[in-house]
Amino acid sequence: MRGGRQKILPDAFCPICKEFLCSTCARVHRNQKITKSHALQDKNSMPSSFRGESENKKFTETCQRHAQEFIKYYCLNHEALLCTDCLAEKAHRSCNIERISQVAKRYKESAEYNSLKTGLVQTGTDIGKLSHDIQAIMKSVDEESLTNINKLRKFRTEINQYLNKRENELLTEIVQKKRTSTTLLNELKSKCTNMNSSIEKLKSELQAQDDNSNKLLIVGNRSIKELAGLQAALEEVSKKIEVPRYTLYRDPATEQLIASDKAIGRLEEGESTSALGPHQRQLQRKQDQRQQGTIQQHQKHIKALSQKGGSTSAVGQQERQQQNEQEPPQLETMQQQHKYMQGVPQRVHFSSRADLSKAKFSRQPDISLKMSGDRRDCCLSSVTLLTGDRLILIDNANYSLKLVDTKNNKLVSKVKLPGEPLDLCLLPGDMAAVTLPLMKKIQFVSTQGNFTLQEDIQVDGACRGIDFFDDNLIVSFTDQGKVVLMDMKGKVKKSLDNDSVGKPLFLVPEYLTVTRESQTTPVIYVTDRATHTITKLSISLEVLQSYQDPLLIYPHGHAAWGGGGNQLLVCGRGSKNIMLLDTLTGKITQLLGKEEFIRGPDNVAYCPLRKMMFVTCGFNSIPELQNFVKVFKVA
Repeated sequence: MRGGRQKILPDAFCPICKEFLCSTCARVHRNQKITKSHALQDKNSMPSSFRGESENKKFTETCQRHAQEFIKYYCLNHEALLCTDCLAEKAHRSCNIERISQVAKRYKESAEYNSLKTGLVQTGTDIGKLSHDIQAIMKSVDEESLTNINKLRKFRTEINQYLNKRENELLTEIVQKKRTSTTLLNELKSKCTNMNSSIEKLKSELQAQDDNSNKLLIVGNRSIKELAGLQAALEEVSKKIEVPRYTLYRDPATEQLIASDKAIGRLEEGESTSALGPHQRQLQRKQDQRQQGTIQQHQKHIKALSQKGGSTSAVGQQERQQQNEQEPPQLETMQQQHKYMQGVPQRVHFSSRADLSKAKFSRQPDISLKMSGDRRDCCLSSVTLLTGDRLILIDNANYSLKLVDTKNNKLVSKVKLPGEPLDLCLLPGDMAAVTLPLMKKIQFVSTQGNFTLQEDIQVDGACRGIDFFDDNLIVSFTDQGKVVLMDMKGKVKKSLDNDSVGKPLFLVPEYLTVTRESQTTPVIYVTDRATHTITKLSISLEVLQSYQDPLLIYPHGHAAWGGGGNQLLVCGRGSKNIMLLDTLTGKITQLLGKEEFIRGPDNVAYCPLRKMMFVTCGFNSIPELQNFVKVFKVA
């Protein structure tokens, strides 16, 4: 019997299914595989009690496809719920069909139902835990934010206190110097007033005796002596009238802080807080364990390679000995040619046709620069190749110049400098020039034998980078943001600070190198730490080109290398890498980085004859970096 608005009387009854059927349902019942063996009773023999209606009351869920029919059957083949109309469709004629009541009796005790209940409980528990984890992370995020804000405000307060302290100190110093000068000038002014009164008095006395010659002679004689005393006093006052004058110069470090986009601090991403469920956590732990195993295997492999690379065989020693015996005459010849062409051996300006960007670097033993007399860890701000197997380095922290023999990796000479040095360049006649920024001086040093100090020249600012060309010094000044061409006595020939419209070209120009694009065209490269740029200048201080790359941060020391000087090695102090600049194409390629333990590189030098690269680093007061020169073999 169909449910709905109209009731249809049954035409048959199935005693097996205990169901009254209409004519359509009876036809389907006879043709359906599962029920075709059922013997149906017609109207005359069917039970007089119509239980179809009460039977239908057991079914309350209607079919989604046939809204007028109840769901009564279950197709085992399609795992689908069916009504009587669904059962009549061709798709289910050959299927295994069971009544809902029969399937339902087994379903409640089935593993599927139990698994469903267990899954619902476990998933609910996981959702609860995940929600709890999320809530805990939200709380930790709030606490982390508050902690960082408090740190920032505390640091800002410390900065403000420090700046207020320095401002008050400078204001006190300015007021004190003004008070001293004012006191002196008031004293001198008072003396001038007294001397002027004495002059007026003498003039009055002489005028009063104008009619008496005898007294005029006497008064005049006395006045001459008093006048001589007044003139002596006047001369003494004139000598004291020169008071010192003072000018406030902005601190370069503070200027750099203002120019930096990371002033005060930066946020560094740490270990993420996970909100994974139990199953995900287990998978994550397994993945971490596999990754840790891979890392340990990689570390063992690297260690084995390192030990293998550090060993020296008798054959290798013999080859190196033969190579070293052959190199000095060739190096000396190149130095003589270079002196003939330019008058001085420039940093690392050797000629080679190889492309360093395709080279492979193997780590060699570091060279220790720390001496027993050094009070601090080293700060090797400059490194330059000398003839033979020698390196000359500046130890900024210990105010010294150091000489290293790279053949046996030993420090062979040292000289103490009068101030804090930063950069150096080689000069003709076994000489070098060293910049002393705080003293505003350039110190000349003899490099023949043991280092000895020579004369110095005074300059007008904090001189930093320096190089030499054609009897001229090229010097950068960080406090004034300029590059200067001067003679060997410090006389300025030309200065470059602004462009044609008055805009500053440099903020913090530091290291500079003079090299040759060809045999006749010298050029200058200047690194600007604040703008992260390398500027190319002509020898007459005209801007030719500028280079920049996102992978090069805070460029520091650099050295020319390659065929004709078209490749420039650059230290990325902030990006912690050694970069290679192709000055013809402007392409910048990383050669060394964090994988080679490059941290805060200060300067670099390269010897193409021995195929060795030397790098100095200084990063966060790590002695393993600061006190050593890193050495790499280039292949």
